[in-house]
Amino acid sequence: MFKQTFGEAPEQEGSEPMPEEMKKRIAHAVLVVGSSELFVSDSEPNQPLEHGSEVNICLTLKDVSEAECIYDALRLEGAVLVPLQPIYFSPAYSMVTDRFGVTFQIFTERN
Repeated sequence: MFKQTFGEAPEQEGSEPMPEEMKKRIAHAVLVVGSSELFVSDSEPNQPLEHGSEVNICLTLKDVSEAECIYDALRLEGAVLVPLQPIYFSPAYSMVTDRFGVTFQIFTERN
């Protein structure tokens, strides 16, 4: 099992200080069930929970070009929540809600 709180993540330049309540919440956790991995996290404080947003599907990929193809397909008629970009834990990460209302996180592993 892996677990990281929001408070353990590196601070982003120019961002406002994180509230103490937020620092304690789970940003990333991996639970292993048999041969499957479930990635879970807490929501942000004051973030309303809307029907359909209770679950995000995280696609873990080994290649940035594969992430780009999936990102392009999912955002077609969907909504980009986080553009595909390098971030401290992934060379290509994104969040997209597809045209059916399913939210996907695209996570590319570091080589």
